[in-house]
Amino acid sequence: MTVDQTYLVILGAGILQASHNARILAEHGDHQLGRPWTAHPGLRIWNGNLCRLGHHNPADFVTEANDVLPAHMYVDHAHHEHAHLTGTQWVYCPPTADGAVPLTIAITQTRDQEENDD
Repeated sequence: MTVDQTYLVILGAGILQASHNARILAEHGDHQLGRPWTAHPGLRIWNGNLCRLGHHNPADFVTEANDVLPAHMYVDHAHHEHAHLTGTQWVYCPPTADGAVPLTIAITQTRDQEENDD
């Protein structure tokens, strides 16, 4: 292995470890990303929406979220985002930002009252 290859391997390992550390802090640190939904381990609530740390299949996540939401709520789509901690707040960021944590977010909607009356 050349010096350049060794450097790339070390750099890649460092980036992977930083990403892993950011994810642990997002779930267990002093300033967690959203809050855990204790009734459904692995799901979190952030900004009024359901999310799961990591990139998951959005269509599968929509199905999973709809299966666990109360009848007056639903999800019509999910998408991938990244967030990082700035001070005490989690904010959206590019995937290349320091401490970026990948997320799959299900946009939670409330059904119209008329739909619930049917």
